[in-house]
Amino acid sequence: MTRVHWRWEEKDFGFRFLSGTGRKKGEYYQAASTGEFYVIPASQRKLPKDRLDQLAKLAAVPSSPRVVPPPWSDYDRDWDWITTADGTLLNFAGCLDREEIDRREDEGVARAMEFVAGLLDRPEPAPLTVNLIRQVHRELMGEIYPFAGEWRTVDLHKGDGPTRWRLPPSGIQPLMEVLERDVLAHSPLLSDDDATVFAYVAEVMCAILALHPFREGNGRTAFITGNLLLMQNDMVPLDVYDRRNDQTGYFAACDAGRIHKDYAPFATLIADWEAAALARWEPHHVA
Repeated sequence: MTRVHWRWEEKDFGFRFLSGTGRKKGEYYQAASTGEFYVIPASQRKLPKDRLDQLAKLAAVPSSPRVVPPPWSDYDRDWDWITTADGTLLNFAGCLDREEIDRREDEGVARAMEFVAGLLDRPEPAPLTVNLIRQVHRELMGEIYPFAGEWRTVDLHKGDGPTRWRLPPSGIQPLMEVLERDVLAHSPLLSDDDATVFAYVAEVMCAILALHPFREGNGRTAFITGNLLLMQNDMVPLDVYDRRNDQTGYFAACDAGRIHKDYAPFATLIADWEAAALARWEPHHVA
């Protein structure tokens, strides 16, 4: 069966089959397996009832659907707590397929890069602020997750490594205000000395990565924010996935910045990534 396209345009939670309307208009959603459906109660719906009814008229009644429990849990908690049993985050599309999520997140990277590139058209260079970082995250994740641009309310633990990002007792906002006062306030930083630029970009990116202020997409947010600083200095933006080429070195540089406030290893990585980005750029732009 075919998934309807509007689920990416209309922000609702759950898969929907073209052939499914359910016992009431719009109630059945696609479960993990073809031919199975789950029911989303009205209290957990995102779209208004009149719009749901309008969309449901586009579909036929399913034949003998197998109704299964919703894959999400804890709707009474903050959005970043809601996951499937295997840890898939609640998303507007109800997407349970990792490949599809990755593709949609890549589209978010393109949107966020378009946003920061647009800031270069301003008469004066845009300073970094906490609100600008939140907007970068909204552009990055806003078409997928309900927590886009919002500070996380959970502890984070990524991958198999020992690093955990505990939720501070007072939440993320006070720490972001300190970041704005002590680090972001030095922007916009414009310099003819590459090392000076790389050092500041490293400090900003490490500070964001140390806090991990969002539920998802912190690395990409840090890279895209760093790209704004680089582009303001007429440098080529980095590929947000360059860090995957040497994850051991990347994690070590992150730890040096996070634990010891030593940003030199990260600045070295940025210099290497910038050289690689320039090498990719030149064949297409230099005659």
